[in-house]
Amino acid sequence: MALVVFRSKAAGEIFMFAETARRIFEIIGKQEAPRGVITAEQVPDALARLTAAVEEEKAQLKVAQAQAEEAARRGEDDAEKGERAITLAQRAWPLIEMLRAAQKMNVDVTWGV
Repeated sequence: MALVVFRSKAAGEIFMFAETARRIFEIIGKQEAPRGVITAEQVPDALARLTAAVEEEKAQLKVAQAQAEEAARRGEDDAEKGERAITLAQRAWPLIEMLRAAQKMNVDVTWGV
């Protein structure tokens, strides 16, 4: 799989690289497959798991930022500057919004190639 396309009657299509989708499938407890579904009944749990993972990552990044700032104050700044990694929150945001819309409309979210 190079790209995974998420679809729902509640939102437009979302195209995601397979690498990112793989991580999201792991978080929400779905097996990676060429096609699949998050049923309307599973959407709230998938949404909760994904948002919890995003919040956990945000907390970890905040701690790492504080540690880097403290190291810089002590003159131990060995961190690379200028380049910031793309976070799970940035990559997952469109799917989180789709899951929220699907939850409101009580519809499935599917994926396929």
